Amino acid sequence: MSAAQKLLEEARVFPRRRCKWPGLLKQDATHRPCVVEDISVGGCRLATNTKDLKPAQRVTIEIESRKLRFYGEIRWVRDGETGIEFLYMD
Repeated sequence: MSAAQKLLEEARVFPRRRCKWPGLLKQDATHRPCVVEDISVGGCRLATNTKDLKPAQRVTIEIESRKLRFYGEIRWVRDGETGIEFLYMD
């Protein structure tokens, strides 16, 4: 982890809870499988194919096993992972 990434991790407002929830990441017409790796009140970190994902894009995350749907905005993208800030949820 780089120094900049470590600063971002330490700057979190809400505590994170580790999890491994399979889900679906929807961005416009593209739907891709994902795994929610950690989650907080304010956002989550996903493991997914990050091709064509960019910060500031609006996304929907559906976790059918938990009957959850989150609406958010991509904050960062790394190889195989992305960070989402929640806007609201159903």
